[in-house]
Amino acid sequence: MFVIVFTYHAPLETIDKLRDAHYANPHGVFAQGLARLAGPLEPRTGGVVIAEGERSALEAALASDPFVTNGVATVEIHQFRPVWSAGQGPGNGSSPADRMNNHC
Repeated sequence: MFVIVFTYHAPLETIDKLRDAHYANPHGVFAQGLARLAGPLEPRTGGVVIAEGERSALEAALASDPFVTNGVATVEIHQFRPVWSAGQGPGNGSSPADRMNNHC
C-alpha cells in the first residue's frame, strides 16, 4: 500500500483548471483502479492519495498526471505496510500496540 503526496507549486486557480483532467486521466491512478482514497490537504497546499498496486504501475500513472506533466505539482510515493485498521478493535486477540511492535 502507498501514500502518495502531491505538493502544489502553482496558484490554486491553475490547479483548479487542471483538476478534472487530473481525475479523468485515462492512464492515471484513478482510471487504472490504483487509488483507494484521495483528497486535498487542508490548507490546499497539495493532496493525498492512498493507493494499492505495483510501485512501477503507480510511478507510470503519476508520471502521466496532468498536475505533474504541466509542472504545477511534484509527487512523492511512500510505501507502507498496514498493521491496523478501524475494523480491528478489542477482542481480536491482540492490541494495535502489539501488532505495531510485531510489524513496524
